[in-house]
Amino acid sequence: MAKQDNKNPLAGHFRTPKLYTSLPSGGEYYDDTIIDTSMNEHAVYSMTAKDELIMKNPDALLNGDAVIQVVESCIPSVKDASKLYSNDIDALLVAVQGATFGDDIEVTSKCDNCEKDITQILSVEGVLTTMTILKESYEFTTESGLLIKLQPFSYRSAVKAGIANFRSTRSLQSIAGIDDEIERISAFNENFVELAQLNFELLVDSIQVITLKGADGETIAVTDYNQIKEFMENCDREIGSQIEGFVTEIGKIGINKSMELECDECGTEEEPYKFESEVNFNPVNFFTAS
Repeated sequence: MAKQDNKNPLAGHFRTPKLYTSLPSGGEYYDDTIIDTSMNEHAVYSMTAKDELIMKNPDALLNGDAVIQVVESCIPSVKDASKLYSNDIDALLVAVQGATFGDDIEVTSKCDNCEKDITQILSVEGVLTTMTILKESYEFTTESGLLIKLQPFSYRSAVKAGIANFRSTRSLQSIAGIDDEIERISAFNENFVELAQLNFELLVDSIQVITLKGADGETIAVTDYNQIKEFMENCDREIGSQIEGFVTEIGKIGINKSMELECDECGTEEEPYKFESEVNFNPVNFFTAS
């Protein structure tokens, strides 16, 4: 009896890599349980029909599950996308968009002068080849001798911030409809306190380790989240300001989200009106608008 061949005759028509990309982190922050660290560049496949359906699920987009599933589907060398830094996720989403829809990305932004919607085409290859790279470490020493080492935001932290901002926007819309002024001010203050607490938690999340010298001269490395949180609740405000500055700097590293657009209505044929705008790579808009 002839041996049965179980190979799928359609295998020759499966997806193939459409492009390759490096990461802002260079993969240096991860181990092989998260990503294949032997690769400098990662193969990117187009989305499948299943992936596209996932990206149209509002709840899955909001909680980050859709992005995690699609990144793992389209970049096989990524084994646990939930543990990637948000800088890397941003770059991979651009790569997946390019692999699926082509090199041209259509982006829209409002003119900062007349507020008209301006549409422009960006190149995926251009965005990926000009991205900046994360340093091996971000750290500073306080006046009291503490060495504070920081890390980029995880994608999960970025999702948490995104959900909070979404809820805040919805809350502010509801607050605007409250007739009673005292009740409206109270609701606004509650919303502000909630956002302030989230921003504080994100600062704590960004601290990888705090190192200090003990009484007998030995080095003590503090990584316990609760201990770091307690320190942040009781330290000098200047330390918090320094950490916030580093976090802002780290968040800008990776793909360049700034672009220059031209508004015909605000300029002339000889001298078009130009303005800087930030590209919204939020997957909720970035993929559903494609």
